[in-house]
Amino acid sequence: MLATHLCGNRLLDARSDRDRERMYPGLQVRSMQRDDLSHQRGAIFGHVDFPIDAVLSVVVTFLNGDVCEVGTVGCEGFLEADAVLDVDYARRTSYCQVAGRIVRMPLATFRSEMRSSAPFARTVRRNVSARLFTSEVLTACNLKHALIERCARWMLMTRDRVGRNEFPLTHDLLSIMLGVRRAGVSMAAASLQQQGAISYRRGNVTVRDDALLRAAACECYEASKDAYAWSLRDDDVEIDVPPNEDRILRRG
Repeated sequence: MLATHLCGNRLLDARSDRDRERMYPGLQVRSMQRDDLSHQRGAIFGHVDFPIDAVLSVVVTFLNGDVCEVGTVGCEGFLEADAVLDVDYARRTSYCQVAGRIVRMPLATFRSEMRSSAPFARTVRRNVSARLFTSEVLTACNLKHALIERCARWMLMTRDRVGRNEFPLTHDLLSIMLGVRRAGVSMAAASLQQQGAISYRRGNVTVRDDALLRAAACECYEASKDAYAWSLRDDDVEIDVPPNEDRILRRG
């Protein structure tokens, strides 16, 4: 059973003490290992996962067997987003990319909270909006930005999600996440290491210099980060568009 104090998932922790006291009994914190399934494409799902320090990856598998990541979820969000839209089956496969903990909420509880708690429903909908915005940003990023910029962006986002500077990462995994060949990933990672931004050894990355890694990354890192911060804003703060969007569009 999940205690009513802050758990580490930003969306759940944004709830009031009263909401957590009502919601948390019966929820469980689970440990996930790399490659553990969160949801299987085409399968009926009965739960929603809120990562704490695990990172979950949403992937597309093509007919020829190639796999490409189309979404990543950490402590800023949850899976399945389709639960908000009254869809009961997973459209994509999602699995654990970086081992860690999640909060697993029964689907019935999730939908009950969506009906009974207007603040929870509002935060969840904003989170889905932020995820859609981020997905669009990263689509443009993959088309316009250099591989080393995208590699740095992915490492920064992963660091934020796991909450520590060191995390496991193989070149094979990163090639799937970025949708490029392993040789290109190796060159990008080697360049970041030579700059002193990271160190890489035995399948583990350590962020050595945050400023250098941020300088190497494209602006899509900040845009994605700001979008999720926007989704958790106080109700009395009005923002017409998530920060950085105009700057990205102007850069072209």
